[in-house]
Amino acid sequence: MSTPFRRITDDSFLTLCSAKVRRAYDYWNAKRGTRLMPSRADIDPSEIRDLLPGIILIDVAQDPLRLTYRLVGTDEVEARGYDPTGKDVREHVFAVTPEEGFRTYRTVVEMRRPIYDQEEVLAPNPRLSEVGSLAMPLSSDGETVNMLFAFVDYRRNR
Repeated sequence: MSTPFRRITDDSFLTLCSAKVRRAYDYWNAKRGTRLMPSRADIDPSEIRDLLPGIILIDVAQDPLRLTYRLVGTDEVEARGYDPTGKDVREHVFAVTPEEGFRTYRTVVEMRRPIYDQEEVLAPNPRLSEVGSLAMPLSSDGETVNMLFAFVDYRRNR
């Protein structure tokens, strides 16, 4: 059974997302505290070891907007069948459509808030299906998004 694509730009996704997506959000939210968004320096991989296979970090350059994969977790690499680290997101985004995937990231940069995409996408690797992803902004100055912290949850197919 396929789930239709939905982009959710408020925290209402918390009532329908997976436990792992919720954990990624709760971690990001705790790290930001009273700020609009945390910085990359606030993220400690040792605190979220169970989430690391689904983590993606994306460098953000402004004017013009350019997104580059900095780190791609092993689940995402396995799902795609290759590692896009160091590559341009616009050319290598994996989503229901490339345009929708890039639009999600661009909107996170513009809105400076997390966005949840609910979708069930069969990966090129048929052993994995994406069930939902969350993209969250990071900022070194507290105002301008200079990195995206994303988490993708996959279901393993038999």
